[in-house]
Amino acid sequence: MLTITNVNNNIKWINVQNPSSDETIKLITEYQVTDEMLAYAIDPDERARVESDPQANITLLIFDVYCVPDDDASSQTAPVGIMFTGDNLITFTTEQTNFVTELLHDEVEYQKKNKQVVDQIDLVLPLLYQLSTDYFAPIRQADSQRVEIQRSLQRRTDRTAINNFVSIETSLVYVLTSLRGNVTLLQDLKRRSRDLTTQQTNDLDDVLVEAQQGLKMAQMTSDIIERVSNAYSKVLDSNLNNTMRFLTIYSIVLTIPSIVFGFFGQNVHLPFEKSPIGWELTIIVMLVLAVTTLFLLMNNHWWKK
Repeated sequence: MLTITNVNNNIKWINVQNPSSDETIKLITEYQVTDEMLAYAIDPDERARVESDPQANITLLIFDVYCVPDDDASSQTAPVGIMFTGDNLITFTTEQTNFVTELLHDEVEYQKKNKQVVDQIDLVLPLLYQLSTDYFAPIRQADSQRVEIQRSLQRRTDRTAINNFVSIETSLVYVLTSLRGNVTLLQDLKRRSRDLTTQQTNDLDDVLVEAQQGLKMAQMTSDIIERVSNAYSKVLDSNLNNTMRFLTIYSIVLTIPSIVFGFFGQNVHLPFEKSPIGWELTIIVMLVLAVTTLFLLMNNHWWKK
């Protein structure tokens, strides 16, 4: 689907979403989009970067945006293509990233009212600023979840909390990867853009600062979660070792009655077999051996290691 909006007398904004074959041909013939650039723009797995074709006068930005996932298994980031061709601004979105179209539409309406649009970059930079700051909310949410899990772990340490940490770490992987790509894209765009006005350069710097801030926040949150998760994993492992040590000592002590009663159950002559208190003496022998074994184990600190 192609949606065409006249920003002013010189600039057109074309939004592309799931283009048909006829619409693809129209992009190539009417808007001078090359096959190669079009393939990059509609690829759902494309990494964030700047791609240019000087001969065709095309610059393509692949910018990763944060998307609220429909379920735990879905990716939380997705690429959006922003293409400059002559006086045209072409955006490539999907159902998942359709909210970007709404943001850009609001920016177009605002700029049209204030008549501040000089070229396409004046529309794109405010959009990139908004998309960069959208990462802050999920990062803060991940940190809040981490604090809540830590508080619950102070009361009880279990595997569920560790699994929750793993889930948060997984979500942050998407955010970190996308933010790194976006920062690299913005730095590359700044190096290539030599014809920007002072205001445009300042706006680009603002976007870059926000993207770098988001990257630092995500990296710090990820590092904290990883360290806390590792610490509590060690606590669980230590608890498991203590449990296994207790069970081992307990099984050793319980082996002694079996040995004693096994001997006295043989069809051979044994001490106390004719004594009227032979049963009681057998119990006493078993208890003495069990208590002695337990004392030796505890005295060697096996119980507390």
